[in-house]
Amino acid sequence: MFLEMARWWITPEPDESFLQFRERSVRDGVWLTYVVALVVLGYAAATWEDEHRRSLVVLIVIAVAGGYLMSRLPVPALMRSRWREPFFLAWTALDVTLVALVVAADGGDNSPLRATFFLPLIFAALSYPPRSVVVTGVLSVLGYVGAALLAGGATAESIVVFCALLATATVMGISQAVNRERQRGELQALSRSDPLTGALNRRGFTERFAAELSDHVRHDGRPLGLIVIDLDDFKRVNDTRGHAAGDDLLREVADTLAADLRPSDVLGRLGGDEFAVLLPQAGPGELRAAAARLEQRLGRIAAASIGTAALPVDGLSAEDLHRAADADLYRAKTRRAERLADRAIA
Repeated sequence: MFLEMARWWITPEPDESFLQFRERSVRDGVWLTYVVALVVLGYAAATWEDEHRRSLVVLIVIAVAGGYLMSRLPVPALMRSRWREPFFLAWTALDVTLVALVVAADGGDNSPLRATFFLPLIFAALSYPPRSVVVTGVLSVLGYVGAALLAGGATAESIVVFCALLATATVMGISQAVNRERQRGELQALSRSDPLTGALNRRGFTERFAAELSDHVRHDGRPLGLIVIDLDDFKRVNDTRGHAAGDDLLREVADTLAADLRPSDVLGRLGGDEFAVLLPQAGPGELRAAAARLEQRLGRIAAASIGTAALPVDGLSAEDLHRAADADLYRAKTRRAERLADRAIA
């Protein structure tokens, strides 16, 4: 657990399901604000003869108004922007500030409402990344100490004990967030990997291709190579030797390709017997050399046709490069078929 928590700053890249989850957490947070406001309003009504009840009502109105404003924001666009986490942290800071003012108005360390400081921590543990949980814990501790000192009358022992409880809840929240991020990363890897070969599946390869194209734009035309590989007569292997033998061959092909690639290269399985390789920073010459090397290695275990395309020579989009590489692969298949025909005639 401690090793995982030591890596709390590492989080998977957000995907669509994660962004939708964060959208729902905004809605849940708004409803939580309304429920807490209702509870505090009931408490204020039940203790109306005590001091500062009108102040509590004003703070409740501010909290409800803030929740309503949050619900009216363009949440989908916000969740897909770089302001996503700053938005949540600003919201948390506002909530903790309001809680601190409510607790201070109700007597500080003597108020039963001080337990409300745990609610932002619980919400953060369920929906925030680990780093944001840490910030929420710090804000909660500072908010409580500020409320206790503002109201006065709190003992040092009481403050230390309650701060220790908030810190313990923060550590538990970080652990929960780390576990959730790890599970999300594992699910992301599974959804983007081919279970048979361990290579990226079509979805994972497409996403990585898009990322490499973005790097091409950001780095002023950095070259990128694409290799597509199609196993010849693979259907015959399944038909004559069985699907288990075909699966073994696919795994061996993937292992053979992966063994010859650089750490920066990307291997994907796009279909039943179709593989593809991305080679970042590989120009046409390096691309041809890599393709020839892979073809030679594959020739030891299976007949395969290979096509290549280079960015920007053969196009500027993934579709252009796939089209050019497929055309090159088709020409390679045609040449191979012609050679086999010539040998049969001879």
